Amino acid sequence: MTDTEHQKVHIERAIERARDGGSERIDELDQKLRSSFDLGSVASHHAPKIVGAGAAVGFLVGFGFPTIFRKVLKVGLPIALVSLAVMKARQASDDSTST
Repeated sequence: MTDTEHQKVHIERAIERARDGGSERIDELDQKLRSSFDLGSVASHHAPKIVGAGAAVGFLVGFGFPTIFRKVLKVGLPIALVSLAVMKARQASDDSTST
């Protein structure tokens, strides 16, 4: 048996040892998570809160969000562009001084 064949056999045995028992533990964990976290029961239990939160978000988006969004665009976008330009200028000056 050559050295590469010996290494290949050794690697395959190591993989088999690593897999031993791992799949059973994963299956147990999967079953436990599936039984303890049922999305349908959680949603039905919290349905009034979910509906209320959806209505509040809808109200904010429908009436208040466009105004806030316009203000952010008017003020925040120019500030973001200026800061981006300053960062690029600093990077360019750092790159030119380091070479």
